[in-house]
Amino acid sequence: LSAPEREALARQFAEAVVERFGVVADVALHAPHREGDQRNWHAHILTTTRAANENGLGAKTRVLDSPKTSAAEIEALRELWAKQVNAALERAQVEERVDHRSFARRELERAPTVHLGPAATALERRGVQTGVGDVNRAVAASEEAREAVRQVEAEVIDLEAERERRADVAQQTRWRSLPLIELQWEVNRLRPDRDAALAAARMADPAYREAEKAAETAEVGVAKARLNLLEATETERSLKQRAERYRGNQGLLGRVRFWLQDKGVLEIPEWKRLQDQISETQALVAQRKGDLASAEELNATAKIAFSKAYSATAVAVDEILAPEFRRYEAAQSVLDERVDEDRRRAAEAEAERRAEEIRRRVDAEIERERREAVEQKRRAEIAEIPKIVRNLEAITPTEGGTVRIRFAANLPPDECQRQQDLLQRYPDEAKSAVKAEMFEREAQANREKDRGFDMMD
Repeated sequence: LSAPEREALARQFAEAVVERFGVVADVALHAPHREGDQRNWHAHILTTTRAANENGLGAKTRVLDSPKTSAAEIEALRELWAKQVNAALERAQVEERVDHRSFARRELERAPTVHLGPAATALERRGVQTGVGDVNRAVAASEEAREAVRQVEAEVIDLEAERERRADVAQQTRWRSLPLIELQWEVNRLRPDRDAALAAARMADPAYREAEKAAETAEVGVAKARLNLLEATETERSLKQRAERYRGNQGLLGRVRFWLQDKGVLEIPEWKRLQDQISETQALVAQRKGDLASAEELNATAKIAFSKAYSATAVAVDEILAPEFRRYEAAQSVLDERVDEDRRRAAEAEAERRAEEIRRRVDAEIERERREAVEQKRRAEIAEIPKIVRNLEAITPTEGGTVRIRFAANLPPDECQRQQDLLQRYPDEAKSAVKAEMFEREAQANREKDRGFDMMD
């Protein structure tokens, strides 16, 4: 890509980061190192750890810190970067493409190169070949060379490392089987006491003790040199004040003698003695200043030597404690996983409990509404029965104590069937309605009969 295209690509990715997390981003484009790979144009994007708004910086952005969200967010950023790079390459009509996935995820039988890191890179730039660099050169040579390297590495197995790996696996299996409280105790027990180890190592290291003693001696030397300089400076000031008082207290004859002394005619012994003492003291002050400068230089050198010894001891202790720290970190990692798993299970159980409670409530509400609908339908159908009975064309009692009914001739067949089904569905209500209707029709017939007799009379 050209310089403007590289700048546009870096700016596009930074803008995506800003939009995704609400932070402020600073983009720095770097050229390749003069002794390195001249294709290594790259950018550094620095973001704030807090989201920005119209009032300035706000809350912390935690999505990249949380174990629950960081992996997914980083994967999303890698995928976004790959898409933006490939789009830029396509616009530039470049055939190459990038893929953020590993060879294993892409199911490619290829050996990945190994990241050099700053130390190995610096050695390689000075012409010193490193083991990691040799591996990368072998990988880059050819696929056959990579296969040969893999075969050699597979044959020459570091048995000690393999035993440690298996022991670590067994240890992690045991940690995962422990109760959580016992695992917490185990983690606390495995945590190395670095401060105690440093103190013991420094007490046992002659070079460190010698450097510490030299630094303390140099510090005392500086303090002594400053005190000596202060004493000499104070003596010089006192002699000068004494000389000024001596000359200022002279009478007329004395002032004449000082005038003659200034003209070189005579010499005042007391004044000459004071001036000699002042000169000697000034020379002593200059000497004391030189002593102080030498002491401070010696002190600075001793401090540097002590700092180096201090750092060397710390590095040695860290190297010794490295296996213990790895074991402690592995145990802490298992503990964190167990705690997260317990929290996840508790959250899932709580979510399931709430979901089940909601389902029960919804089911109960649905059932209640269904029952109400059924009851409303039943009531509506029962309320319709008297109307159906009233509209019957005939109701005829039979000898068996039952009744025979006949629907109106003009009633549609579907409606007739529906009314028959309704009367059969509610037999008690139908019987009551039929009896009431028979009684009403009989009463109506009697009323009409009586009215006929009245008309005849």
